[in-house]
Amino acid sequence: MAICAGCNNAILDRYVFHVLEKAWHASCIQCADCKELLSETCFTRNGLILCRKDFARRYGTRCAGCNMGLDRNDLVRRARDKVFHVQCFQCTICQKKLDTGEQLYILNGNRFVCKHDYLTNPGKSYFSFSFQN
Repeated sequence: MAICAGCNNAILDRYVFHVLEKAWHASCIQCADCKELLSETCFTRNGLILCRKDFARRYGTRCAGCNMGLDRNDLVRRARDKVFHVQCFQCTICQKKLDTGEQLYILNGNRFVCKHDYLTNPGKSYFSFSFQN
């Protein structure tokens, strides 16, 4: 007879769930963060059981602009080794959204300047490259 890792009671149910090499009642498997019951799907890492949303929040790719998590349905732009929400990939000076193939200039960190603002602010030292999707 298996003992549930969640409630420490015997599992007399028809089905025994095995998560993190332990036996569980279906009603005892819950997200470590939001406490949602996870009777169908769960994600594990570092000994934690998580729902999809909290797993993505903790371990998923983050936007280099706003630091929010990226959802699999989000439209993104990539620049070097960074990933941005489309709306976060913009000129630091004028906030114009930067498009595929557009020449841009890199400030320190994850900030960019469009060609127009770069040319109207001579004397600044920027590193230039063309953005490719």
